[in-house]
This record gives sequence, structure tokens and C-alpha cells, in this order.
Amino acid sequence: MNNNILSFKDNLSGIKDSKSFYIKKITLKNFRNHKNLNLNLKNSSILIYGGNGSGKTNILEAISLLNQGKGLRKANIENFLNQENICNNSFKTWGINVDYVSPNGKFNIGTGLKKTGTNKSRIAKLNSNYTPLSSLGEILNISWITPQLCVLILSSMSEKRRFIDRLTLSIDSLHLNRVYKYDKLCRQRNKILMQCEIDNTWLDTIESQISELSISIIARRLDLLEELENLYNFELKNNRLTEHFPSVGIIINGKIEKLLEDNPAVEVEDYIKSELKKSRSDYESSVSGPNKSIVEIFNRIDNKNLDTSSTGEQKLILISIILSHARLLNNKFNMSPILLLDDIIEHLDKIHRRALFLEVSRHNAQSWFTSTSKDAFLEYPSFVDKINLQEIKENFDGNYHFRYGDI
Repeated sequence: MNNNILSFKDNLSGIKDSKSFYIKKITLKNFRNHKNLNLNLKNSSILIYGGNGSGKTNILEAISLLNQGKGLRKANIENFLNQENICNNSFKTWGINVDYVSPNGKFNIGTGLKKTGTNKSRIAKLNSNYTPLSSLGEILNISWITPQLCVLILSSMSEKRRFIDRLTLSIDSLHLNRVYKYDKLCRQRNKILMQCEIDNTWLDTIESQISELSISIIARRLDLLEELENLYNFELKNNRLTEHFPSVGIIINGKIEKLLEDNPAVEVEDYIKSELKKSRSDYESSVSGPNKSIVEIFNRIDNKNLDTSSTGEQKLILISIILSHARLLNNKFNMSPILLLDDIIEHLDKIHRRALFLEVSRHNAQSWFTSTSKDAFLEYPSFVDKINLQEIKENFDGNYHFRYGDI
């Protein structure tokens, strides 16, 4: 065995029954199949189990919406509304509310659908006050792994970039705002270029903003990868690498990334402006930017790329990235993310299941698992709060409450 690799057989040190970052209570109103759900929770890991269709993943999806973005299913905001209410033409809004505890204090965080006439938007509240969605990331950080995540990341390069941007959000709460604004400005630019009469002054303004955002987005992505690389080197030097999850490398390549290696950011920004101006005669021509970056994810041991790895290897690589990212946030930024692990246990063999349990039990924040059976967690090395969602739904028929110890 490599001396730099730590086996879960070596010791069980660092296991945390009580977590420092956790959701104490969650309430869902008219969200998916949950008309009125209230869960009061312990500061430990959570297992939600029950049959297919009982709403396990819906609860994790609700938690994922406590950060900016479309959540773990990437759904539109109107799709979250309870279908029974839609059929009955009753409630037209949904809401999520949690009591969250961290070393920085206690917070009440909420998000939901707001309708103004025909307009629909997602709003957020912090301690009963309206707040930008981006500000929630400064209080609560969330990461997730789902069976669909691997499929999405393998489907296209744009999905790989989105995955990196989601991780980058954890170190810069405004990162996704920049990505959204960049995409919007690019669409506006293309629309202007399709017009018969072009307003060059307005186009200059848009291209200047695109250039500035390009540098910011790419720079923050590279900052994240540098932090992950530093973490790997530290763990390698101090014998902290785990045996059963691969050490993963991530590289982002592109013309702008290369230019930033050797040139000041302001000069690269001017270069992007000049390229945009040259391409005005052909608005469909390719201009280098964050939407053209090439993301490479690979196993450091054999340098095998994620795309060419087996399905099992791909799952382990993604789990390794999420766990490394969680350790980075805890060690460097003192903000351990809530982990959402949807239907992951059933896809792991016994050895990797035990290894994941050990890693998560050492994590300083609450982890949420879903499974069809609680028996998969018999070897979990610390306390886990088990919630039988099927039994709750059968007993309370749509309006249900749960306090730990009830079941």
C-alpha cells in the first residue's frame, strides 16, 4: 500500500456524531408531492428511506434550492408546484423554509415562488428579510451527488463547465451572477448583430462588459482549481489521501486561460474586446471566452480521463471531487457544506460504501442520504437520524410532521 494513502481500516479517528453545520428544521409547502411537510432534525447525518415515489429526492431537491441556481434536478421554478394543487386550481405558489445552525449563528432561510401577474420569479429570505439569492451562499453551502449528475457531466462540455461553476460558487457567492450576466450579454450582442442597423456605441458597451466578465469568470475557476491542487499536495505530503477514492485532477484549457498565464489580465481583456469587434461582421464566429473553455477531469493514478473511464470509475471520480471540495471548504474557508447524497449507496459495492460512510462521518456538516432501505446503513460508523418517509406519509396523509424520536 502507498504510504501516502489512508485506509478506513487504520483508525476511526475524526468521526463526528454531532455536526457543526446542520439544518435543525425544514418545512415544505406545496413543493412537488409534499403539500405540508415539517421535519425537526438532530445535528447529525440524515437518512431518508422509503419506497419509490415517496418524495425522498424531492426533499433533497428542496434543500439544494437554498443556494443559487436550479437545484439538483435543474428544473424550472413552476415545475416545483404540487401537482394536486395545480389540478384543483388552488395554491399557485410553493415555499421552502429551514432553520440552519452553524458556528456563525442561527439563521432562518427561505425561498419560494413569487407571482406578479403573469411574471414568475424565485425569491429568497434571510431571517424574514428579502435578500438576493446569491447572498444565501455566504451563509449556507450545499453540494450534491446524484445518479443523474454523472450522466449530465458526460453529456457535453457545457455541463462540465456548469459543474465547475457550481463548485466555484462556494468560494465566490457572486460567481454564478457573473456567468448568468455573461450569457445574457452574449445573447444581447447576437441579437443586435442580426439587426439591419447596428448601434455601435451600445455594442461597444456590451463587448466591454463581456470582456471584463470573461476574465473574472475564468480567473475564479482557476482559483478554485489551484485551491484543490494545493489541498491534494497537502494531503499527499501529510499521508491524508484515502485508499478507496481516486485522487482526481482537473484542468481547464482555452486560449484565454493560456493568455492569462503569461500576460496581465488587463491586456487579455483588451485582446477579447478586439476579437469581439473583429467578429461583428460574422456574429456566429467563435470568440474565445469562458463558454469555450475545455474541462479535463482525470484519475491521477493512471491519468485515465473521466470520459473514457468505466461507469463505476466515473461515479468514484465524482464522489472524490465532491468530498475533496468539502474538505477544502472546511479546511481553508471554515464553511463545511451540507452534502446531499441521493440514491448513491445502492450504486456502490460494500468496500466503497464503507469508505464513503467513513469520509462522510468525519465531515463537519450534516449529510443527507436517500435509500429505499435503512439496512444499507447498518455499518455507518456514527449516529444517523433515520426518517421513514413512507410511514410518515401513510400516517399523516399529506399534512405531516416529524420530530426525531417519533419513529
